Amino acid sequence: MPRLTKQTILQGAKTKNTLTVKEYGGAEVVIRPLTDGELSKIFSIIGNIPLRKDGTPDLSKIDIHKNFEALRMAASMGLEDPKLNLKEVANMKFGVPEYIGMKVLELSGVTGSEAQKKR
Repeated sequence: MPRLTKQTILQGAKTKNTLTVKEYGGAEVVIRPLTDGELSKIFSIIGNIPLRKDGTPDLSKIDIHKNFEALRMAASMGLEDPKLNLKEVANMKFGVPEYIGMKVLELSGVTGSEAQKKR
């Protein structure tokens, strides 16, 4: 098994993915995974997070207001292009910040992708 290097560890949050946002005419945004420190800030908003049997967070059992707030923060932190602050993210079309936030969390390894959930 290969050894984990410092370069590999530090490259994690520099990974970029393109995401299509249909609510904006299919325009694309660039997102990145969050760092451990950024995820800690998001989880502090939510408070105690119930876990599933496999040890992953069960985001379906979180207060809806706190969930939306956390997803907007994840979108703001994870958006690389365009860069948007939290207030700007909150002014996006309904549902878009939450969609982007979920994709950022998936990329960060916090939640499974839709394809994984269907398996």
